[in-house]
Amino acid sequence: MEEEKKQKKLPIDARLLSEAVIELNISRRSIGLYPPDHPIAKESINRAFDLLKNLFEIRSSITLGIAKNTLVIDEYTLDKKNPVFSEFALSLHDKGLAAITFYNGLEVEELVSLHELITMREGPIGKALLENAEKRGIRHIQIGLIDFSKFDFMQGAFKPGALESKLWEDYVYGLLKGKLAENEAEGIILTIPPEQIAVFINSHISEDTPDETYDRVISTYLRRKGHLRLNKETFDRFLSFIYNLSPELKSQFLKRAFRSSLSETAEIEALAEMTEKDIQRVLEVFNKESLEIPESLMNVLTKLTTAKSEGKFLSDLGRGKTIVDDIEIDGNIAELLQERSYLFVSEQYKRDLEMMLRGFEAEEGPLSETFRQECGEKVIDLNISETMLELLESDSINNTDCLNLLTKLSELANAFLETGRFQELCDIYNAIYSHSLSGRFKVEASSMLDYFYRSDQFISRLVEALKFWGRYDREGAVRLARVLKQYLLSPLLDALSTESDPSVRKFLLYVLSTFGSDVIPEAVRRLNDERWYVVRNMIYLLRECGGGKYLKQCLNHIKRLAKYKNNKICIEALKTLLEFDARIAPSYLKHYLRSKNFELRQQAVLLAGAYKVKDVVPYLIELLVKKDMFGTESRYKVSIVKALAEIGDPRAIDPLKKVYNSKALFYRGIFDELKVEIFRTIQSYPREAIRPLLELGANSRNKEIRSISENLLRDNIPMEYNEA
Repeated sequence: MEEEKKQKKLPIDARLLSEAVIELNISRRSIGLYPPDHPIAKESINRAFDLLKNLFEIRSSITLGIAKNTLVIDEYTLDKKNPVFSEFALSLHDKGLAAITFYNGLEVEELVSLHELITMREGPIGKALLENAEKRGIRHIQIGLIDFSKFDFMQGAFKPGALESKLWEDYVYGLLKGKLAENEAEGIILTIPPEQIAVFINSHISEDTPDETYDRVISTYLRRKGHLRLNKETFDRFLSFIYNLSPELKSQFLKRAFRSSLSETAEIEALAEMTEKDIQRVLEVFNKESLEIPESLMNVLTKLTTAKSEGKFLSDLGRGKTIVDDIEIDGNIAELLQERSYLFVSEQYKRDLEMMLRGFEAEEGPLSETFRQECGEKVIDLNISETMLELLESDSINNTDCLNLLTKLSELANAFLETGRFQELCDIYNAIYSHSLSGRFKVEASSMLDYFYRSDQFISRLVEALKFWGRYDREGAVRLARVLKQYLLSPLLDALSTESDPSVRKFLLYVLSTFGSDVIPEAVRRLNDERWYVVRNMIYLLRECGGGKYLKQCLNHIKRLAKYKNNKICIEALKTLLEFDARIAPSYLKHYLRSKNFELRQQAVLLAGAYKVKDVVPYLIELLVKKDMFGTESRYKVSIVKALAEIGDPRAIDPLKKVYNSKALFYRGIFDELKVEIFRTIQSYPREAIRPLLELGANSRNKEIRSISENLLRDNIPMEYNEA
């Protein structure tokens, strides 16, 4: 009994444990990328298995508790800042696991089976995963599941008489009463429609409710550890929550939500995803309730509006994601993880371990920043990558060395992919591709390309990385995308079809347009898509990538779509015709210049000017001189004047004089703007043709018209006209 107790309390070596978890995560990734019998996967699994065997020499079992993105064993919490530990914890947490125990006697096949289960795309979760593990004969790995039937709060947290209530109502009630630990309800509450929570709050908060109750609800949506967290998603949910409150509660929540002072730069960054429409919604909420907007919030909104209107962009912003963690682990596991006493371990030993794990902390000096730049993680990773690529070319390595190098390169490539380092990824790919053609280990290099870079899983992750990071490294993103375009083309087009962010769509179009004529067959196939925006984007790609041997094929489709039922498709097709064939495009322009559809007519006017189509000048003049006694169409005619000026055909001068000499009964201010626009654009026409119109303008009562006319008559008209 004493021996058993001693074994239970024996602390494992922290460094050995850390190495084991790192190798478990690497082997998990390898099984997700390669078949189990692939040399890279075998090597990775064997390393993890050997480290676990070393741990079994210290104790007969190792239990890892999983709490969100944190791993806990005995009294140790593994470094939360270590991305490997966090990744491994989240990969298990996402599968519904609260704990996992490895027992002495573990076999390699069991470890492989476990990794296959947790890396399987759309694979089993929770109880289904446990059942699959049993079917596969995994006997030396015990899985502790998150038990939804054991959700609980501190004593007294449940609202009276609510045994049959919904689970989320218990959470909200516990939040209002202050019975939950910090951030305990955040995950589940942010997944509930805010309208439902508002209805619940309306019936459970009264006038005598203390301020702390309001603050707890506000904090769940907007704050964490005292700082505002105003990303677009949570802010939209908070506004929806506010909209559905009773008038009295709405006023109370608004007063309290923004009373804290806001920092300038940090909050502008946090609000960067908000559009002008979102900002207007915020202002409308306060105005509707006749509440004064807090000065701190107003300052931030003003700065953000100014930044957006001036075309400033905030770079290097991450996209925050709320990680849902609303589950309490099993009581037995919790008791195990809360144990604190190791009676036979001296305090000095504990301090020594902590010091070893913490490492040496150097004092800041004048060269600290230089060292950080030259020895930073990115620089080190790059140097490691270059060194391993050089070693691949070495004549001194054997087959085993090559496999080890390829394994390390795949792990490094994963890290590069997660941080959007596309240049480095492309360098690794090109080096291995070259090695697969002429290197000593062609088979191994080709195998890595097929099982890693060209796998569906890597391509899927690359598409997400391009959407997230690509705009910050356009050159590297395009370079990598082009070498993998055979595998990326269709997934990128699929991503373009479903992406809601306009800036991401624009970037994806840019990447696809660099693929050249390879895009055309797939783009043509998607022209029959029922979604108008997909068709419009495909037309854009045909315009950017078409021509040459594909020109005739593209034109046949574009001519059909130029008279499509959707206006936006028509305009995109018309623009493409103007790019491809200037001979047939004017007939389509004429058709739309006489259309009864105002949007089509207006867009046709703009395109006529942009492409300087002289064939449609008579039609533009016809629209310009159309009788308009009341002046109601003057604003629309301004665009016609601009289009004629861009074309610069002297046939427009007499009609312009006619418009200048005409009068309107109403809307004279707008009509006067039309006349001013005529003189602002007058220099676009041949110099010898504009003198009569300038002489009229020199006698105008309008100061701007008179000034333009006098200056041009004095400085820009040829001398022979002055002598005449």
